[in-house]
Amino acid sequence: MKYRKPHKITQRTSSMTNSFVQAVIPWVEPSRQERAEALAKLDMTEEAMKCVYCDGKATDWDHLRPLVKNKRPTGYISDYKNLVPSCGLCNQSKGASEWKSWIDGPAPNSPKSRGVNTKPRSEKLERFEAWGNVQPKNLAEMVPSELWAEHWENLESLIDSIKKSQSHAAKIQQAIQRYFSDHHSA
Repeated sequence: MKYRKPHKITQRTSSMTNSFVQAVIPWVEPSRQERAEALAKLDMTEEAMKCVYCDGKATDWDHLRPLVKNKRPTGYISDYKNLVPSCGLCNQSKGASEWKSWIDGPAPNSPKSRGVNTKPRSEKLERFEAWGNVQPKNLAEMVPSELWAEHWENLESLIDSIKKSQSHAAKIQQAIQRYFSDHHSA
């Protein structure tokens, strides 16, 4: 068993970036008919959903096309043509990767790395993609430019504050470490 490394405040900057992106992306609630139509394209029903990537138990809805890339929205949104049933293991492993390279790639817990036959799943996902024909939108063009710019400036300000806080925390940690070294002999 290995020791855990101390946590850093800056470990949360990607979570913050994701939150800033997800906060501006619309969620389009599908009708019952739309959801059934999408599941049918995946050869599934509400009662018989499985992970599209590995055939495990579906526990999540994964964005087939990632919402975040290079710390900004990709232009894809949360709608039924971009959501597929997934297990937690696949959803977490895929993250913001493109599904085609991830499913057959060496990422930890990718279907290929777990010995899953990905060919039939990839074919099904390609059909789903063709059916949905989802194209990214330029979200920045949908709002006033100053409103869009301020949102990303807020993110950068928050990340700068997190970095300063980490630097400050490191000084405190060093002082406490020195205290323990000076006052506790083994």
